This record gives sequence, C-alpha cells and structure tokens, in this order.
Amino acid sequence: MTRYTGVYGFPESADGARRLAEALGVPCHIAELHRFPDGESLVRLPETLERAVVYRSLDRPNDKLVELTLAASVLRRQGASEICLVAPYMAYMRQDAVFRPGEPVSQTIVGEWLGRCFDRFVCVEPHLHRTHTLDEVFVGRPSIALSGAGPIVERLRAEGVPAGTVIVGPDEESAPLVEGIAGPLGLVPVVGRKVRRGDRDVTVELPPDAPMEGRPVIIVDDVISSGMTIFCCAREARARGASSLRVFGVHALFGPDVAARFEAEGLGTPLSCDGVPHPTNGLPLARLIADALLS
Repeated sequence: MTRYTGVYGFPESADGARRLAEALGVPCHIAELHRFPDGESLVRLPETLERAVVYRSLDRPNDKLVELTLAASVLRRQGASEICLVAPYMAYMRQDAVFRPGEPVSQTIVGEWLGRCFDRFVCVEPHLHRTHTLDEVFVGRPSIALSGAGPIVERLRAEGVPAGTVIVGPDEESAPLVEGIAGPLGLVPVVGRKVRRGDRDVTVELPPDAPMEGRPVIIVDDVISSGMTIFCCAREARARGASSLRVFGVHALFGPDVAARFEAEGLGTPLSCDGVPHPTNGLPLARLIADALLS
C-alpha cells in the first residue's frame, strides 16, 4: 500500500499524472493554471491531500519551477505532512560546475530551491555528469534516480530482439543505460566517445573493435534534443557495417525539424519514454515510478 493519498498533475502532463495515480491506486487531481497578461502564474489546487505526490516533468522548466513552488506552498499551508516531487525529467542538472568565469552552478541552485519545497524526489535518468547520486543534489532529502533501461528492455523483449543485436551509446555517460539494456537481454554493449564543441557541433567515435558488421544496431541515449549525437553515432555504425539501425531515448525534447531529420537520416521515428509528453512516446514509466514510491 502506498504512503501517499493522491497525485497532483498539471495540464500539460495530466495524462502522465493520471497513469501514475492509477498505478498507485490513489486519486488524481489536476492543478488549474492561470497566466496574467504580464506572464505571472496563478496556481489553484482543487483539493488538499495529506501526503501528496506532485507530478511534473521539467522540460522547458522556468515557468514550471515557479508554479511548482507556488503549488508546494499551498499544500504546506493547507496541512500536507509530506510532498514528493516526481519529475521524470529534472532540469538544470548539466551545469554542475563553473566551466567559464561568471557562470552559476545551476544544479546546486535548483537543488536547494526545490529542496526547500519538497520532502522527497523521484526522477528518471536525471542527466547527472560528475555528480554521482541525486542525494547530492537534494541534500537531506531522500531521492531516487531511476534508470530508463527497464521500459526499453520490456519493449525489446516483447518484440523479440535478435540475439546478435548491438546496443550502442554515444559516450561514457550513456554507459549505465547501455549496460542496463544489453545485460538483461544478453546483447553486446558498445559505448562510444563524444567530442562536443557546441550544442550542435558534436562528433562520436566508436571503438575500432566494435562488432557491428552485419548486425542490427540499437542506439540509446538518455536525452535526445538536437539529435546531433545520434546522427553522428548512426553514421559511425553504418560505416562499421550495421545491417539496420533503431533509436531509443528516455527523454525526447526535439521538435518537428529534428523529427524530419531522423527520417532523412534513414533512422525512422525514435521511441521514447512518456515522462516528457512527446509524439514519440511509446515506453510507459508509470509502473516503474509507482514501484519506487511503494518501496
């Protein structure tokens, strides 16, 4: 039995909130949002819950962060004893150090901000780099970082993935995801090396001994935004003789132009988890998140 008495969602992520509430066996309530002409937000919560899960993915995060803060304040004022934020996609995690003079450490700032509002956190593939655990972001708050590998494994197992398939990740950061998919399925894992010179200036090098000749290749990554990393990885795999290519992502953040580029590159439509609402969603996260909340 869950410790929580209900789930709150927001209009853009209402379907995900309802799926999670159904998996937990609790009611779901969708917050009302109003935007004033100057851009300010007003948040109304339709019913007070004693122990609440607030569900919202933090893609395009700036307005959402303010609205989450307002929602948490309402719950506290009305007597909620525990508030857990489920953010399948957690924003501002990549800037975990000062890379150039004058920059903030955004991860620390956002972690402290949200840590003042919520008691517990659950995220999926939170795009951590040099930070080893989510507990280091939300200091003093129990936090769970879930892998997106499970839903991908379930999909591939249901489809009957060929035994010779190679699971490829573009860089060292993708290694846990690659291993989490290849291991349970008994497939070959390959991890490349990414050289990034800018948001859209990326090259990927795959190991020279990667066994790809005549084999199906599945490229996986935690976040797909510009698509450049995937496109570079796919070209490398083709050059090594891959017989076919597919793409899976945990979080899809790209728009129609990039979707068209996937088609033009001969990669078809990627398949993504449903934490960030997107046309490519096909891998459900509700059961994975519910199990974490029930544990």
